[in-house]
Amino acid sequence: MRVSLDWIKEFVDPKLPPGKLADVLTMGGLEVEEMEKIGEDTIFELGITPNRGDCLSVIGVAREIATLLKRNLRLPKEKKIKGRGRMRDFINVSVKSPLACPRYTARVIDGVKIGPSPGWMVRMLAACGIRSINNVVDATNYVMLETNQPLHAFDHRFIRGKRIIVSNPRGPLDFVTLDGGTQKIIPSDLLICDGEGPVALAGVMGGKNSEVSDDTTTVVLESAYFEPSSVRRTARRLGLASESSRRFERGVDPTGTLLALNRLTEIILETAGGTATADWVDINPKKFVPKRVKLEAKEIGRVLGIEIKLPEARAILSRLGMKCGAPAKGAMSVAVPAFRPDVTRQIDLIEELARLYGYHRIDETMPSATIEPIVRPRFVLQERAAREALIGCGLTEAVTMGFSDPRDLEPFSSFLPAPIGITNPLSSEESVMRTMLLSGLLRALAVSVSRQRYDVRLFTAGNVYLRPQGGKQEEPLHLAGVLFGKRRVQSWEAAKEMVDFYDVKGAVEAVLKSLGLSKQAVWQRADDHEFLHPGRSAVLLVGNRRVGFAGQLHPEIAAKWDIPGECFVFELEFENLAQMSLTEKPQFSELSKFPFVERDVAILVDDKIPSVEVLKVIQNSGVSLVADVRLFDVYRGKGIEGGRKSIAYTIRYASPERTLTDEEVNSAHQTIVRALETKLNAVLRT
Repeated sequence: MRVSLDWIKEFVDPKLPPGKLADVLTMGGLEVEEMEKIGEDTIFELGITPNRGDCLSVIGVAREIATLLKRNLRLPKEKKIKGRGRMRDFINVSVKSPLACPRYTARVIDGVKIGPSPGWMVRMLAACGIRSINNVVDATNYVMLETNQPLHAFDHRFIRGKRIIVSNPRGPLDFVTLDGGTQKIIPSDLLICDGEGPVALAGVMGGKNSEVSDDTTTVVLESAYFEPSSVRRTARRLGLASESSRRFERGVDPTGTLLALNRLTEIILETAGGTATADWVDINPKKFVPKRVKLEAKEIGRVLGIEIKLPEARAILSRLGMKCGAPAKGAMSVAVPAFRPDVTRQIDLIEELARLYGYHRIDETMPSATIEPIVRPRFVLQERAAREALIGCGLTEAVTMGFSDPRDLEPFSSFLPAPIGITNPLSSEESVMRTMLLSGLLRALAVSVSRQRYDVRLFTAGNVYLRPQGGKQEEPLHLAGVLFGKRRVQSWEAAKEMVDFYDVKGAVEAVLKSLGLSKQAVWQRADDHEFLHPGRSAVLLVGNRRVGFAGQLHPEIAAKWDIPGECFVFELEFENLAQMSLTEKPQFSELSKFPFVERDVAILVDDKIPSVEVLKVIQNSGVSLVADVRLFDVYRGKGIEGGRKSIAYTIRYASPERTLTDEEVNSAHQTIVRALETKLNAVLRT
């Protein structure tokens, strides 16, 4: 904003050279961006922050100078204007949108003579960057710059029906503003209308159809308070910024509306002649009540780090026009004037004290701070170990959303409680909270397959959201994975080998090993998991508690996601596993000094018997020399009768105390074979 020093001196005497005054204003929060010397006058270019709308006026800047320099502020003396005639003889005014226009004042001057403005007014307007038009329009601009209250003058003869109505339009319409542009008006825009249509866009710009011209003789003067957000919304939408909207957007003084109208009337009578009406219109249904803010001495010290006693704070704030109550019990009440709508909280008052007390008077001190110890999330070490184990198995971590499509959870509905719905979902595909991680991974796999990426190994860790019937909501941490495609993508030797049950089981066992839970793990048939392939799936028990499953996704379920082929999945209750791992102390296993012996065994068993049952028989055969059992072949087809399969294992025998003899190994091996034949009706293949 440009402001003339000569004009400022009409209200306050700075008694400082322009350069020093510029420094004072800048340190006080009104940055002087540029100074220009014009004759004997000095023009300040001020950078006004958006919250200081009151400083978009000469009086506002003068008030700041008076406060900073402890000078007296001389406000214009209100003159009593003798008029003739009544407003009702000229015009009738009504406000139908009181929320958008809480106060509206108007007055009529008859017999004005339009002409050039006096030199002093032209000079002051030019110093502020405004072009002179005529004595009436210039007077509205002059008073606006002086008081910060936008004003407008209508040519009375163009007010149809001799009525002014402040209201919102019922529907869209076109309106030509003073700049000649046609504006598209909508119902949320506030208009000043006459008996037939709009004559001004409230708070933004007047209309072409009611502007003051050289032959105007009677003017209707308007001074109003329009709600800031209404003006801002209209001006932004139309791209129609003006000096008027700039002020209304920031908030003008609702108590100064009539004062500005009287000041405008006085200047027009002085520069354009005429006779004002004896009365005026002032529609003000809700009187302004100053906002009261409590200011505490201890809070001043806490924020600023210095002591400003309440009597001194009272003196500083009073110079700003704030009415302060008597200090009591370390606090005082401050009534904020209407021209400072930016001051609403205690911290705002403290900011005013800081800049007026002087930032240079506040000692520079380093802020004190305490360093809090880093608190790791629960089970972060276990998560890290599990991630490293799965990455070592060739899986890649994926991040899935906590929201899910209800249709993706339907195949698992018999296995899980009903999902928790979202009140305001982003879309129908994200309308419930996920009850398992697997649905999100299958969605990711489906996207990869649709883009011709057929070899996919993904895992994810995250919370699921459960609300058991009649129970409390839970958010346990789960770990899930999906394997699809070739076992060795880059190998030409094994190009036809596809992932199978033992790949997904191996990934789960790698996780168990990373948590130190391998010895407690037991695998059982997953007969109650309808979404898994029967005979190619298993549930995991740790500490006699079910903690997850692994196996091939049922082909019908895979088809739901358009997954062509065998897809293997797992999901673990990782939070339970991590909790169990806390009681397992890491143990060092020394490499045996004695050699081990490996023997292969191939048996024919019923096709419905899973590998875990065979392993269980071997482990429970009573042979203490078994160190490891590894499946290496499963065969069905030529040479094998229907309903049967050939399954082969490598069994490792070892002792930590001695080298085993052939007789010991042969005896142990025969014991295991007899156990398989007895308990599984197995037939040894030779």
